[in-house]
Amino acid sequence: MRSELLQRIQDLLGNEDLEAIRKDVRSAIQSFHALTQDEVRRQRDAWEKEEHELDESFIYKPSEEEALVEELSKSFKEREKAWKAKVAEDQRGNLVLKEALLEKLRNTIQEEENIGKAFSAFNEVREEWEGLGDVPGDRYKEIHDEYHRLRDEFFYNINIYKQLQDHDLQVNHKKKLDLIEKAKEIESIEDLKLKEKSAREIQKQWLDIGPSPRETYQEMSDAFFSITRPVFDEVKAHYDKIREGFIEHKAAKEALIEKLRDILTEEVEEGHKAWQTITKKVIEMQKSWKEIGFSGKEHNEALWKQFRELSDVFFEKKQVFYDKMKEEGKDAKKAKLDLCEKAESLNDSTDWKSTTQAMLQLQKDWKTAGSCPPGDEHRLWKRFHKAQDVFFKAKKAQFADRNAEEKVNLGLKNALLEKVEGFIVSDNRAADLNTLKDFSTQWRKIGFVPRKAFESISDRFTKAMDKHYDALSAQRSERSVASYQNRIDKLSRGGNSGRNGGGGDLRREQAILRDKINRLNTRVIQTEENMERFTGKGAQSIRDHAEKSIKSYKREVEEIKAKLKMLREASES
Repeated sequence: MRSELLQRIQDLLGNEDLEAIRKDVRSAIQSFHALTQDEVRRQRDAWEKEEHELDESFIYKPSEEEALVEELSKSFKEREKAWKAKVAEDQRGNLVLKEALLEKLRNTIQEEENIGKAFSAFNEVREEWEGLGDVPGDRYKEIHDEYHRLRDEFFYNINIYKQLQDHDLQVNHKKKLDLIEKAKEIESIEDLKLKEKSAREIQKQWLDIGPSPRETYQEMSDAFFSITRPVFDEVKAHYDKIREGFIEHKAAKEALIEKLRDILTEEVEEGHKAWQTITKKVIEMQKSWKEIGFSGKEHNEALWKQFRELSDVFFEKKQVFYDKMKEEGKDAKKAKLDLCEKAESLNDSTDWKSTTQAMLQLQKDWKTAGSCPPGDEHRLWKRFHKAQDVFFKAKKAQFADRNAEEKVNLGLKNALLEKVEGFIVSDNRAADLNTLKDFSTQWRKIGFVPRKAFESISDRFTKAMDKHYDALSAQRSERSVASYQNRIDKLSRGGNSGRNGGGGDLRREQAILRDKINRLNTRVIQTEENMERFTGKGAQSIRDHAEKSIKSYKREVEEIKAKLKMLREASES
């Protein structure tokens, strides 16, 4: 009998499908052990019937089959352990995928207002959900209860959207009828600019209203645009006539440019009287230019640039003549002595940005100061150049230290990044979230890194943090606020505007977020006012939906406030 059980165990273990055979294998092994106990009792009974010495004890004699069964049993247990581990791993993977599908379904319910897109997203979630296997037993009820709850909420919201859509179509129909009547009043406006402005404003209102019932849409649209379109045709005709004048103005300005160019090619007689006569002609030409009028956006600036440059050339030539009448070099020497003193007063400054600009301006001023006598020119240049060298060498050394500091920061961020990438989530979700937030705080406090490494290391940090937040199924607002630090880092560096150029970007970002808060608060107020207008059948479901919208707006406001706090901290650091 035991031989038959041994053969059955061997046959069963030859099957690769462990789940199909494991109960039968365990039952066969238990039966074999039971028969072995019977054999032990048989041998003991036989031994006791024989005569033995007083100190002799019973010794069981096992068969070769028992040793083979023990070996097979050990192999089976190891194989079953590996199989259970694989099943548990698959279930954990299914849990992560199903939690992601739940989050996608939540987002669809909360954010997607297009019914077609909402159904498409829902069907994708349902198909993926049904294709996944089991999750760990301790999470099965929670996960599947949440799925069925969200599924019911989805269909409930779809019904509300349809009711709201029907209501909105009728409201929009009434608004468009009112606008058509209002548009009829435009014809009585005499001022063309005011007429055009009114037409554009009312057209924008029409386009902002949104859809109305399909059966009257085209008829109403034709009626409205048949009123506004002639206004724009009238405006176009008016400006076409103005543009015809631009051609004449362009020709007149080109003639003045050629006349001024001819003056510049003529040799002016030496003497004050000759220069006064020709100067009077140029001034008269400048007056004529102003009287001609606009010559079109595509030509006006280019023509003015040519005329202005030629005028500048003329007055420069005139200035050269009068400069010769003065003692050469005295004014230039005085100006360059002043520039040397200014450079020497600034060469010990550590205000690198403003002093650099001042030094560069001094260099420009030097070039325009004129020429000194040869002996003075070389001596003053050496003095000026020396003062500039003292400042720029000190600046170079300072920024070399800063680069070294950034390299140290890069090492610190790489070390922190290894900790972040090596972090493994635990069963304590709150503790894990605190750890991730602490990672973000440490990252922010380290400081700047070399610019060429900034993008790559920031991207690695963001991806690593996103991976952990995904694993923890963090709420959208937690992830949004946490990942927002990467944008603050970029704004703090100021893009291409330099190391200290990020302040303006941070202020602009704050202004944008404050504006968004104002718009959200306005939506809350408008939605609350609209709720009071809905009465009668179906009004309660519409108000319920409006309350959900208000809660969503308020949650978004709190999220933006958290981001504003981070921006203020970045501005103060």
